[in-house]
Amino acid sequence: MANNIDPELAKSLKKEFQQQNEAAGEHAWKTPDGQHLRGFFLDRESLESILKDEKVAGIHVYFAKHPDFVGKPDKVHTLTISGSVPNTQAGAATPYVATGNVISNVPPCPPYCS
Repeated sequence: MANNIDPELAKSLKKEFQQQNEAAGEHAWKTPDGQHLRGFFLDRESLESILKDEKVAGIHVYFAKHPDFVGKPDKVHTLTISGSVPNTQAGAATPYVATGNVISNVPPCPPYCS
């Protein structure tokens, strides 16, 4: 499972991603307004709307094409997030499966965070 890391290491890892993404030129991931993507802002209300289901053990987060850029070559993405429940199928390939409630159009950074 996920774990805490040193804040300075986190800062260094984010900086390296940002430098690599900016250096990618036309292949860089962008925000809808054309800035270099740094991340996303997940608001409490959206997360709580998923986590209020007591069966949910966690959250699946997937990269997805931004709906305003479908069919276009622009590298503008968003996230889809959904609750995840334990996969109870015998011999299941994955330990968790996403539930039906999916949230998308997660605000990008920038401008929603530093």
